[in-house]
Amino acid sequence: MEINYEHLKRLKLSIQSALLGAITENIRNVAVDISKNKIMLYFYIDGKISDDDKENISIIETEVIADFEDDFDIESIIKRVDFPVPIVLNRGYSVFQRKER
Repeated sequence: MEINYEHLKRLKLSIQSALLGAITENIRNVAVDISKNKIMLYFYIDGKISDDDKENISIIETEVIADFEDDFDIESIIKRVDFPVPIVLNRGYSVFQRKER
């Protein structure tokens, strides 16, 4: 898979901006990936995934896709990974990691 580093840099900046004021105490990790015109956002949640969590993530997703041209698609994956189970990233780049003991 070929990586477009310009798109990856834009995505990392975009998600950082979208996350400002949007991180709740149950978000353990956020990761991103981009391949061609597909943006993937990965959210790792501690505890039950609520409707508020889904709505919050939808807003973040909307803010990210607004920074890209119309020919990009975006998908969010929300996974429940309760502490202290370690988070294993199979794909993507971590852009937020909650401090855990």
